[in-house]
Amino acid sequence: MLLSRQTFALCVFRSRTSQNLLSPQNHKLPAFFAQAVYPYSTSSKSVTREHKNLPPAQQASLILNPPASTLPPPLSLPTLGTNLSAKEKLKFYYRTGRSYITFYRTGIVALWRNFKVLRQVRLRIPRGFSAEQALRAGVLSRSDYHFLRRTRSDLFRIPFFALVLTICGEFTPLVVIFLGLSGVVPRTCRIPRQIDGAREKAEARRRKSFRDGTISSAGETQDIQNVRKLPRPVILHVGRSLGLYSSLWDKIGVMPTLLLPRRIQKAVERIDVDDFAIEKGGGAKYLSGEELKLAAGERGLDVIGKSRDEIGSVLGMWIGHRKRTSIVDLVCRRPSAWPRV
Repeated sequence: MLLSRQTFALCVFRSRTSQNLLSPQNHKLPAFFAQAVYPYSTSSKSVTREHKNLPPAQQASLILNPPASTLPPPLSLPTLGTNLSAKEKLKFYYRTGRSYITFYRTGIVALWRNFKVLRQVRLRIPRGFSAEQALRAGVLSRSDYHFLRRTRSDLFRIPFFALVLTICGEFTPLVVIFLGLSGVVPRTCRIPRQIDGAREKAEARRRKSFRDGTISSAGETQDIQNVRKLPRPVILHVGRSLGLYSSLWDKIGVMPTLLLPRRIQKAVERIDVDDFAIEKGGGAKYLSGEELKLAAGERGLDVIGKSRDEIGSVLGMWIGHRKRTSIVDLVCRRPSAWPRV
């Protein structure tokens, strides 16, 4: 039997990449990312070979969780005391501004290091394969896949964000929050208030969409190909729940219904491959706290006010339902209304 071109390329590629391309000795993480103790390259094959002495839980965590350098560094701000003089208040605001500058500088340095590693991760993908195909073939792990996605996305945001940071300096957080420029900020440079604010707005928008009561079950949509045939109310709800279009469209009363089906299709495909990676890697229980929140948010699930165990339980339910329920149907229902597995 003749091998397909992609299968042959994959076999040849694996034979050439028997050793890990990314050594932790060659690519050390910054000190503030001390929790990211593993190399960037974390396919299941390399983990089994190089970290076979680790407990299974650590191996699964290594496979599923991207490096901490793809997330914002810790932000340490000074506290404002009481009964301070004008000079002491001035010093407080100065230290606060310097803390933000240090935070942004650290995030940009992390992104620069990610960029230098990005090409070596790309070399792991056989010619003719997409990142999604490489993930399903076992060449990339979920950690590798999200490292690629986040780094490429952040690189597109750097030019405009660098301009804003150069002009505004210490006032960048105020400008970003009050002018709604969160979308131009790389993930490694997003302050906690910005992240929490975006989640609050997304969940409030989702609650309003559910309250409107204009959606119905999309259970007949059992495969990705039928997304374009969804009724208009379902398309709009999925778009709002997954954050696929700006809330500005809702305010002006014009809906981008022509653009949404393609965006929904891409989002469904992205979630589908991530569901596959999480299940293959051992399940949602091995995701870190922040990765759980990110994964839940991408699926239109609420995370504010919920514990790590609660988020992990709902995400685990999602993975279990995916064997018999479509992604669109799950997005159109609250977890309490999901069918029993």
